[in-house]
Amino acid sequence: MIHEMPVVEECVREYLVPLEAISWNEEDVPLGQRGVRFSWLYDFVAKIWNGVDTVVADMWNQYRSNEKAAMFGPWNIPSPENPLYSEDLVESLRTTRQLVSNLIVPVTSPIKAPLYARVPKEHRGRPSVFLSHTWNSSCVEGGHGSLDIMLDHYRDSFVWIDIACYNQHSLKDESIAGDMSALISGIGHVAFILTKEPFFTRSWCMWEIISGHQTGSEVKVHDQSARIRKKYWSTEIDQLPPKFRSISDLDATERKDQDKIFKLLVSTFGSVDKANEYVRNILPAQW
Repeated sequence: MIHEMPVVEECVREYLVPLEAISWNEEDVPLGQRGVRFSWLYDFVAKIWNGVDTVVADMWNQYRSNEKAAMFGPWNIPSPENPLYSEDLVESLRTTRQLVSNLIVPVTSPIKAPLYARVPKEHRGRPSVFLSHTWNSSCVEGGHGSLDIMLDHYRDSFVWIDIACYNQHSLKDESIAGDMSALISGIGHVAFILTKEPFFTRSWCMWEIISGHQTGSEVKVHDQSARIRKKYWSTEIDQLPPKFRSISDLDATERKDQDKIFKLLVSTFGSVDKANEYVRNILPAQW
């Protein structure tokens, strides 16, 4: 388990409040008031990612060196044992989805609380921006991960982001859509993080885009794909995410979420055609 790796345990001790010091109840802090300092969140995730990457790479580099020595060196050098951790281990922290399931859920499971409950008090505050992102995007990836993209814009801000502020142990499917709209309306500022992963064909992302516009919130878009479009000669052009086509083509990891958002959009606007017209009017042409 990743959270049991010494390097991860060290980061958890450094960044998170000890479990024994926490008493959590969902009513303690209303959902809309749970903001975390972005620089704290970024440092926590990046340090764990880099730590795991370094440990795994060092182990395998040493293994290959010892394997080569055993193969070509003196006859009495024993073959090395396989490293404790697989090279694929570092990949299990790459995306937001993997980060939540392999790290955030395990370190909050004993108290069944959001990560917010383990954030030091000096790094909690009322959020000034709601971050909308895809769970299939990399979190930190050489400056191009979803958190990397936001660092220069919201470094010192308190942000509302689902991975830290929503309780992953008590998700209520029937209330999430309403929660997102209420949060965006209450915060009044939503930032969309566009990576190479599909965004405008994802059900939840589209719901948050529409909620941002319908509530009159300030909307900002941080678009990594703009960099790719400028490099039209690059092979990266093939990595541009698909554009919006129709609410009928939206998808989600869970089919029930896909169906739920589709029905919400149809009921909100009256028909598929009217929903599509609304979306096309609020999205720039390139999306």
